[in-house]
Amino acid sequence: MKIAFATSDLTTVDQQFRRASQLAVYEVDANGHRRVATHSFAPDRAIKTRERMKAIAGVSIVYGVAFLPSTVARLLEGGIRAATAPSGTPIASLLAELEKRGGT
Repeated sequence: MKIAFATSDLTTVDQQFRRASQLAVYEVDANGHRRVATHSFAPDRAIKTRERMKAIAGVSIVYGVAFLPSTVARLLEGGIRAATAPSGTPIASLLAELEKRGGT
């Protein structure tokens, strides 16, 4: 399964999805994980949620520190589940938990 993370530093979940400067995408299964893509976005507010959704098409879950209800609904329409994590949560710890569950 593919998982995306809203991050500024590629090591922690520390941003809202709709304002994320980067979305790191990982492939996760029972045998481990590997980063398969990193999508970077300009710091201005011109990049819309739609662009971020296109960038992570095919992921199952996206982690961020916060999601607006309308963003959650749009993600669900695209088959993506929104999951929150406290700011500063290490991406590695979330990946390890997903691996324990067999990538589900």
